[in-house]
Amino acid sequence: MRPDHPLILLVAILTACVTSTASAGVAEGLDAYSRFQFAEARKELTEPAAKGDPDAMALMGDMLMRGTAGPRDEIRARDYLSQSEKLGSLYGKYFLGWALINGHLFPKDEAKGIDLIKDAANKGLAIAQNAMGWWIATGAFGYEKNDAIALTWFKASAEKNHSGSMNWLAGFHEQGRGGLTKDPLAALELFKKSATRGNHVGMIALGRMYATGVGVPADGQEGLKWFYMAVPSRDPNAFLWIANVFEFGRGGLSKDLSLAYSWQYALPPTATAEQIKESNEAKERLAKTLSRTEIDEAARQSRGVVESAMASARASSTLQLGAGSSSNRQGVYGSGVVVSKAGDIITNEHVIQGCANVRIQPQGNAVRIVAKDEKNDLALLRVEGIRIPSVRTRTGRGIRLGDELVAVGYPLRGLISSGPTVTTGIVNALSGVNNDTSAFQMSATVQPGSSGGPIVDTHGLLVGIVRSRLLPSGPISPQNVNFGINLATVQSFLDAHGVDYESSAVGNKPMSVGDVTALTQRSTVQVECY
Repeated sequence: MRPDHPLILLVAILTACVTSTASAGVAEGLDAYSRFQFAEARKELTEPAAKGDPDAMALMGDMLMRGTAGPRDEIRARDYLSQSEKLGSLYGKYFLGWALINGHLFPKDEAKGIDLIKDAANKGLAIAQNAMGWWIATGAFGYEKNDAIALTWFKASAEKNHSGSMNWLAGFHEQGRGGLTKDPLAALELFKKSATRGNHVGMIALGRMYATGVGVPADGQEGLKWFYMAVPSRDPNAFLWIANVFEFGRGGLSKDLSLAYSWQYALPPTATAEQIKESNEAKERLAKTLSRTEIDEAARQSRGVVESAMASARASSTLQLGAGSSSNRQGVYGSGVVVSKAGDIITNEHVIQGCANVRIQPQGNAVRIVAKDEKNDLALLRVEGIRIPSVRTRTGRGIRLGDELVAVGYPLRGLISSGPTVTTGIVNALSGVNNDTSAFQMSATVQPGSSGGPIVDTHGLLVGIVRSRLLPSGPISPQNVNFGINLATVQSFLDAHGVDYESSAVGNKPMSVGDVTALTQRSTVQVECY
């Protein structure tokens, strides 16, 4: 199975970012379009397009041209695309550009189409920025191949939640392209973000990583879940990977050669010559073990197997991919620290964002969400009925450049230790990204799952909360750049919500890292959505 399919993109249906100026209804339609929920997008955009909204006309023009989630209407599509571009819509530029490049609805004019898309990209349209990155990464339309320049376009687009660019960035991280160090964990996180936005390429890539154990422990069941989610797209790669999992029993699953044959037999007619060859070779292998009767039965069952998977995928997508759905946060986890005798716990807001229910481990107790501060990325939880030792916050002199720090948390669950993990470092800067004064930079390593954990000094006193790390990207590849929320911001949040936390001044003699860890880990918990 070739690993390069994350970089295969269907340009005509790449996602678009939602502009802040979009009117009511249009914003919802743009968001639905970006999540591949085209029926909902049509529903929201039909009326605004008819009333002359430029962005609505652009997206409706694209869907009417292709017959997406409804009937084709090429006359109206051509009118919408022309008008939206004349009215200054960047989406209009983008979709009209592709229509001219491909000679759809308009006489073919590749040069003009490229210029329109480039202009939209330079003006910040995510979907157009993705196209520029794609052209430069592959050397398309006369552009010279340059991974480093392509990476800057993908990064700009991905920052606007464009799922196609997330796939490209993930592929660059996984393969070490564009000057990046190979980082399967960064790739995994990006593919997951793309998949949860409904991008089937991201789903297949994420399933592949789980099925083969790239960046995570091999988990065939989790891999199948994402492959099944991609089945409604009819992407042949999803069918090939499902068959592969059953044929070889990947990720701890039992082999099922009949099911493997069913999925190979069901390969969609859109498969490329290479995919057909791969499927035929697999069927030949399976035929050496299966009887003629078993093969005939597997072929007969293929349609039902696919229909069942598609029904299951559509039901799952309603729960897992819907905007704002709480169910899509199941299984998400981070870290937290107990800060009061009453059982108050502080963590990051992004850890519990969208969670229907939250519990802490290893205690297994459900907790209540008391307060959230999205701007400063803080959340206050409360656990009742059990007593967990709390940390003390630091008073007096604040942290300085070069001060030693200890961070405790529960990163990389299932990949490394199931217990708390400790990292050490120093204070690198007293502000965060873009001189954010609510944060500080440190060299103590941060990994997925560390978010919300305590950062303490050499006296075991709380000086901050783990927030994030800066992922390597672009020609300059930052390494081990991590950020914490400073104590002043944390204390203001706690004070605003009446938390009775305890404080202590810095002592004369610092403790060993081992003693600091032993003290802090008693108060550190894993925070989990369920």
